[in-house]
Amino acid sequence: MPHFRLHLPALLAVFGLLTASPAVLRADLVRDWNALALETMRTSAESPFVARDLAILHTAIYNAGESILGNYQTYGFGGYSAPGGGPAGASAEAAMATAANLVLQNLYSGGAGNFTTLYNTQLGGIADGQAKSDGIAWGTTIANDILTWRSGDGASVADSMNTPYSPVGTIGYWQQTSASDALLPGWGNVSTFAIGSTAPYISTLPGATRADYLQSGQYAADFNQVKDLGGQSSLTRTADQTNQAYFWAGGAGTVKAPGMWNEVAATVAGSAGLSLSETARLFAAMNVAMADAGIAAWADAYDTQFWRPETAIANGGDGIFDTDGNSSTEGDFFWLPLIDSPSYPEYVSTQGAFGAAAAAVLAAYLGDAMSFSLSSDIDGNGSKDLTRSFTSFTEAANEAALSGIYAGTQFGTSVVDSQALGADVASFVVNNNFSAVPEPGGVVLTLLGALLLLPRRRRSA
Repeated sequence: MPHFRLHLPALLAVFGLLTASPAVLRADLVRDWNALALETMRTSAESPFVARDLAILHTAIYNAGESILGNYQTYGFGGYSAPGGGPAGASAEAAMATAANLVLQNLYSGGAGNFTTLYNTQLGGIADGQAKSDGIAWGTTIANDILTWRSGDGASVADSMNTPYSPVGTIGYWQQTSASDALLPGWGNVSTFAIGSTAPYISTLPGATRADYLQSGQYAADFNQVKDLGGQSSLTRTADQTNQAYFWAGGAGTVKAPGMWNEVAATVAGSAGLSLSETARLFAAMNVAMADAGIAAWADAYDTQFWRPETAIANGGDGIFDTDGNSSTEGDFFWLPLIDSPSYPEYVSTQGAFGAAAAAVLAAYLGDAMSFSLSSDIDGNGSKDLTRSFTSFTEAANEAALSGIYAGTQFGTSVVDSQALGADVASFVVNNNFSAVPEPGGVVLTLLGALLLLPRRRRSA
């Protein structure tokens, strides 16, 4: 009977192959597509669409790359199955660029020329051959699968034309304050990307009933805070608080709140020196979290239908009529917010939900204490007007959420509850998706140790 021979040199050679560093891949590939996507979306997409479309883009880029590179588990959810391994030897960069190009060509056909230019530039840096051809074919498959899956997610029928909505119009309920239609009343029904349902993440106003909250000390504090700090003619709002309100407003022509957080991610991914895999993972996880936080926040808003401060303060009551039932809230019919009220219900703050979700993912992958600066386009003309600096993601998320109070569009309770919603969604995304694949080196070391402990077999007599 032949004996077992441990061939240590051969085993070590295999170990060396499995643990060798891969060729350096360009991490800015992901950031380049993200920047072009933001520039394309800023003039045509509202914030929930920005979050949804960026989630589609970045999960496609991520899956196209990771199914080849194998550093992290590929993404799948619901009716979309996570792809298995891509073609052996295929170019991950070619696959990722192809997936990005096809997704954006499908979602924003008006930017076709710019997408094609970037795509050709990126492909031009990849050597022709089988690896490149296989990468292109694989990226096409990944993009088409994700686009097919999301084509029926309900986003196209979430507007007021396809999802009719009529404001209740009574005390404590949202009333339109502009000629604009209610914004995306059906967005809460859009299919999610990671959470099974929005229900566990939706909160309620304090108190057993709406009237209980309106008559409470907490509502009076919320009311008086925004009345004092958020009015056009406020004498107590500081210059810095005014800057915060405008900085985070995300109005028409800007990249909106989700886009601003993508700009944060691009900055810190570059400064942290993340690899291509790490960068793709960061953007995919953050945008999935923001997309689902946005869906849950919109569901909460149209379920609760709470009025904006502009309407609440006009109906706060006076010495004769106590309209809202709270003697500690004094109305002012002429009060106006610093920034125009968004055309959808107030509770919960979507700005707060987006920011908390993004910050939680960034902190989970990079640590919270990272210093960075961010510039904002205040007037929507495509140019940056104001730059602010932060020492942590939490600091930026808190400032973004509180900016709604200084803008005169949000109540304090809404801000706090929205941040809890966003953080909870992000926690689920991070804990259940995009996990690392065990390193082959660890497996080989375990096998090597076991083999070294095996007793030699004696040759039979």
